[in-house]
Amino acid sequence: MEAQKKKRRYSEEYVRFGFTVIIKNGTEMPQCVICAKVLSPAAMKPSLLQRHLHGCHQDLKGKDVDYFKRRETMLNRSKLDHSGSFHQSNKAALHASYVVVLKIAQQKKPHSTGETLVMPCTKEIVRIMLGEQHAKKLDTVPLSDNTVQRRISDMSTDIKDQVVSEIKTAPLGIFALQLDETTDVNNCAQLLVFTRYIKDDDFKEDFLFCHPLESSTTSADIFELVNSFFEGEGLHWENLCGCTTDGAPAMLGSQSGFKTRVKAINSKVKHMHCMIHRQALAAKTLPTELKEVLDDTVKMVNFPKVKCSQFYSRLFRLLCSDLYSVHETLLYHTEVRWLSRGNVVKRVFELKDELGLFFSCNDKKVTQVYLAKLNDPKWITGLAYIVDIFSRLNILNKSLQGADAVVTDAVDKLKSFQMKLKLWETKVKKGNFEMFEALAERQDISDQMVNLIVDHLASLQSEMKRYFPDVSEGILKLIRDPFHTDVASVNDEIQEKFIDFVNDSSASDLFEKESSLVSEDVLDLDFLLGDTDDELDDFLPLQFIKKLKGMFLYTLL
Repeated sequence: MEAQKKKRRYSEEYVRFGFTVIIKNGTEMPQCVICAKVLSPAAMKPSLLQRHLHGCHQDLKGKDVDYFKRRETMLNRSKLDHSGSFHQSNKAALHASYVVVLKIAQQKKPHSTGETLVMPCTKEIVRIMLGEQHAKKLDTVPLSDNTVQRRISDMSTDIKDQVVSEIKTAPLGIFALQLDETTDVNNCAQLLVFTRYIKDDDFKEDFLFCHPLESSTTSADIFELVNSFFEGEGLHWENLCGCTTDGAPAMLGSQSGFKTRVKAINSKVKHMHCMIHRQALAAKTLPTELKEVLDDTVKMVNFPKVKCSQFYSRLFRLLCSDLYSVHETLLYHTEVRWLSRGNVVKRVFELKDELGLFFSCNDKKVTQVYLAKLNDPKWITGLAYIVDIFSRLNILNKSLQGADAVVTDAVDKLKSFQMKLKLWETKVKKGNFEMFEALAERQDISDQMVNLIVDHLASLQSEMKRYFPDVSEGILKLIRDPFHTDVASVNDEIQEKFIDFVNDSSASDLFEKESSLVSEDVLDLDFLLGDTDDELDDFLPLQFIKKLKGMFLYTLL
């Protein structure tokens, strides 16, 4: 006769792993006091219970026993029977509620959408497809507007806690910030903060927090908000290695700007003026004649879009529809959105014939002025050039954006664009306009317009150089290919470590392998020219290069 298998029984000590016990059909089964999940009787082992805690609730593994006992009490109060079946069903309804709320938030729909639209439609579908009995089960899914608001807040807090936890567990706890103070649709100032840190030997970017600036938007207000967030979440200024902002005085002011306040706490923080913002500022340069063309274009847009309420807008839309135009509406111009100018002038150029017809049907004095502009070959030629150059600038601007954008890539694109400006200037002087599509179609380009374009291209080059000073070629080479870099270009304090690194064949082989698989990333290597940390010795050369292409030593920060 085979010996009966010994059944493990629940011990009260298992609560330290976050488990209580329920009895189903006479069998003891462990139930998690956090997620209420019921495991099989075979899981009634300390090692398996601990595996569930560390795997599913990693952020709670350091909690004391009293915390789990409180959760056990709350769980017992919520159960209506000893089997836990009600709680399991309630858990499914709760899960469904969060899934629907997430969809509502992602689609930016009103909180009442769940109760007034999603739930009635879902019930009807289930009733038709599965029957009334199954449809009644959906009544347990909470989707009121207050519930939706609370769920969104809970998910937001959970995401924030995850990001903060990952920052704290990053190598040396280091991270970088990007800040931007902007105004929302209600004209309220908002401070947006993004972060970049290392996770699993790779870079990760994420949104950190957003907070309204209720009164003024001075550097003191911005610093106080960030400092309060750091104190509340247990982050330290000493672990901040980089900070990117726009060029506003509140951010970069030398006397009391945000940069100065951060430097007073941690002098090693590397500050950078956002490259996209600098490119947008450099692109604003326009000669007086071309600036007048742009201003006239904005006025033309505002006439059918603003004047007489929406009456002229509707008339213009009907006109474009009757003519089977590519577009039926014009676009608003706004200085806040950097791509706006290019999109606006392009739309006006594409609808110039429709605009001319629209203005000719209106006997107002101002419309006759606009009509004269649209019939002026010189004005249209200037507009064609603005369309082309703004399109080029917008392409550059968008290429600098996106997740995992890195400095070396940005420098390469900016240097390439500056060389193109020089090339375009040379071609325009020779009467070659092939690089400008709209301008190349014009047959009446005067010498005066050619000189105007040449002056603008030269001015753009000057502005680009002013906003983007030349970066040391030695540093760029060090970033891209450290194994073929002169040791003299490295900080004196780590030259010996650098020699060991470049002569490590394992690191070299890994670099070559990663170089063929991973797109180039960038890291802030200003520290190579400054101070180093005593903790550098904790890292091995292979750790410097892992998951990076030439951007070694970032983890040394």
